[in-house]
Amino acid sequence: MLNLAKQLYKTTVFLSLMIGGIGMTYANAPAHKGKIQDTQKAVQYFEEELNFKTNPHGTKYVVDGTIKNVTLVDVRAAKDYAEGHIPGAINIPYDKYNNFEGNETAFPGLRKDGYNYIYCYELLCNLGQKAAKQFASKGYPVKEMVGGFQSWQEKGYAAEK
Repeated sequence: MLNLAKQLYKTTVFLSLMIGGIGMTYANAPAHKGKIQDTQKAVQYFEEELNFKTNPHGTKYVVDGTIKNVTLVDVRAAKDYAEGHIPGAINIPYDKYNNFEGNETAFPGLRKDGYNYIYCYELLCNLGQKAAKQFASKGYPVKEMVGGFQSWQEKGYAAEK
C-alpha cells in the first residue's frame, strides 16, 4: 500500500512538472519570429473567412433582394426544413446525400453562376461545412452561413414553411 502511495505521488509530481513545463514553453515561445503575430497571414486568413462565410445578417440581404445571384441552401433533414426554413431556401437534405460524404456529382437547384449560401442546424453543426466542401469540389461557389438556422431564428428573422 505504501509503495502504491509513493508511485502515485511520483506520478502526480511528474505530471505537474510536465504540464507546468508545457505551459511555460508555450507562454515564453516567440510567436512568429519575434513578432506578436504574422499580420500578413492574419490578413489572408480573414480575407478567406469573408470569402467563404456569411452570417444571418448577410443572408437577410439575400432574402430582402439586396444581394442577388444567391441560392439559399438548407441541408437539414426534409422534416426539419418543412417545419420552418429561411424564406426562399431550397432543401438538399444531408440524409438523402450520405451526409455529403458520397459520390454524388450533381445537386439539383445549386447554381454555378452565383453563390450558394449553405446552412444547417446550429453553430456547432458541421453539416454545412461538409456540404459546402462537397459542393465546392463539384464547382459550385459556396459560402457557409455560420450559426445555422438556430442563429437565423435567434435574430428574430422570418421563417417560412
